[in-house]
Amino acid sequence: YPDFLSDKVIEWFKTRGIKAQTLIDLQVSEGSEWMPQTGKTENTIKFNYFMGDQLINVKYRDGRKNFKLFKAAEKVFYNINSIIGYEYCVIVEGEMDVLALHEAGIKNAITNAISVPNGATLNTNNLEYLDSCIDYFEDKEKIILAVDDDEAGQALQSELIRRLGSEVCFIASFEDCKDANEYLIK
Repeated sequence: YPDFLSDKVIEWFKTRGIKAQTLIDLQVSEGSEWMPQTGKTENTIKFNYFMGDQLINVKYRDGRKNFKLFKAAEKVFYNINSIIGYEYCVIVEGEMDVLALHEAGIKNAITNAISVPNGATLNTNNLEYLDSCIDYFEDKEKIILAVDDDEAGQALQSELIRRLGSEVCFIASFEDCKDANEYLIK
C-alpha cells in the first residue's frame, strides 16, 4: 500500500468496494486538515483535482462525511485529465462515483469518468467549473450523464444537457440504487 494512505483508510474504502490500486490510480491521499464543521483539525481523505500536471484544488472529507474545498481555488471537474483523447466520457456527482466506475472498469478502454466538484444542489445552476473546462468536451461524441436519481441530480442533468447539447448527452440509470458507488457495492 502507498505510504500516503493508512490501513484504516484503505480498509474503509474496501467497505465501499474500492481497492487500493484505484486510490493510487486516482491519486487519492490522506492528511490532517482543519474542518470548519467540527472546528478542529481532522484526519481527512484528500481528493486531488488536477488539470494538466497542476494541482488545482483539493476536496477534504472527514470521517463524519464533512467536506471542504479550497474556497479561492478554481473549481474544475474531478479526474478531468482522464477524458483527454477519448470520444466518450461519463459525468457523475461525486468523487466516490468516479472511484466506483474506475473500479468497475470504466477506465481508458473507450471512456473515463469525471465528477462535478460540488455535487448537485437544488436551485443552483452555477456551473462555473463547466465554463473553465468546456474545451475538454468539444471532441466528445458521447457524454454519459450518470447523476443521482433525486431532484437535485435531475436538475443538474437537465442543465448539463442544455449546456453540452442533447445530441451528445446520454442518460445512465443505476436502477434502484442512488449512485454508482451504491450500485458497485450491490
